[in-house]
Amino acid sequence: MILSLPAPVLYALELTPLCNNRCPGCYNVFAGRRTAAPVLPLDQWRLLLQRIRPHAHLVKLTGGEPTLYPDLAGLVSLLDEFSLSYSVFTNARWADPAVLIRLLAASSSFRGMLVSVHGATAESHEAFTGVEESFGQALENVRRATDSGLQVVLSTVIHRHNLDELPAVAALCADLGADHVSFNRYLGPPAPQIEPSPAQLRGAVARIEALRKAGVRVKFGDCVPHCFVPSSARGCLAGIAYCTIDPWGIVRPCSHSPTRLGSLFERSIVDIWADDAARAWRNRVPDACHTCAAFGDCHGGCRAQAETRGLSADPLMTGPLAHRLEEHQAVLYREARPRSACDIRPQPFGYLMLRGNAVVPLSRADRPLLDACDGETPLWSLAEQYGQRGLRLVHEWSRHGVVDM
Repeated sequence: MILSLPAPVLYALELTPLCNNRCPGCYNVFAGRRTAAPVLPLDQWRLLLQRIRPHAHLVKLTGGEPTLYPDLAGLVSLLDEFSLSYSVFTNARWADPAVLIRLLAASSSFRGMLVSVHGATAESHEAFTGVEESFGQALENVRRATDSGLQVVLSTVIHRHNLDELPAVAALCADLGADHVSFNRYLGPPAPQIEPSPAQLRGAVARIEALRKAGVRVKFGDCVPHCFVPSSARGCLAGIAYCTIDPWGIVRPCSHSPTRLGSLFERSIVDIWADDAARAWRNRVPDACHTCAAFGDCHGGCRAQAETRGLSADPLMTGPLAHRLEEHQAVLYREARPRSACDIRPQPFGYLMLRGNAVVPLSRADRPLLDACDGETPLWSLAEQYGQRGLRLVHEWSRHGVVDM
């Protein structure tokens, strides 16, 4: 189902085009403008934050490298003032790690950081970042952050130089005290020197799934079409529940897409989201995807990758599935007492369940079941009241992380 929301609930704020890495596969549309000075002063970011505040559930600070924004402390103060929960997506090559860590540790709205670590060795990581010694700097600062009690997730792009290191990256994550690894398919410009072949990507996804099933704390961070390879990867909500605001106040569907939906200085986010450009983006899903049994998980693949490669569909897509390639089997402990762990927002179609980056629709008819997930009612009792369909829903909600088991 393609959600119909009046405005996005997840926002990426590209604070600056500046970056101190030189990744040959950088997906930013302004990657060639790294020497450009940051455009928006703090008072203009204040205006933009005021405009998204009524709608935003979570904000991600990114760039470029967001810690290079010259008044990051002022921006953090604004986010705290507006009670806007936020995370920071960073390469962890910080000018003054102690100052940055103190700033984030003292922030009431900070929810964690996502740190780019693209291999388990300096050779593989720096083949992606293009900067010598960036691996050691990133690891040292991740350890400083976790030692200070900050929540850290590692973000690893699957590329030709780390294909044999995926289990080692997961082990490195645990050693550094990070929460988990978020593995991502490559979504940058064509780069044969680092972009894996389809066969290599299939193998990598299978290895990550094996780690996940063995209890290793790994996840997928972006969409891999289920018709390409079976996996636990979830579809992308860019242009649906998520958008990017670039360093000049322009709204785009996501950081990978060059499509400009409108200026937030000139129009409200509600108007931008309802306009022709945003609707056209949402309609880029191929017709065949709507007939696919996995559409609810996949959401039609990556529209930005199709767009930037001049294609009508995600280049990894092979065709609609008559049934899911991998059904999620679960043995649910009858005495388990599921607890709702999400924020709930009314929508025209019912409700949204929100937790972190999870955005899950909820019908009005199923709201009583969610309310019954109170941490006290056992599953056997829920089954008596709501039947097998109710149990399947609770399992799905648990998979999305909006219900704790």
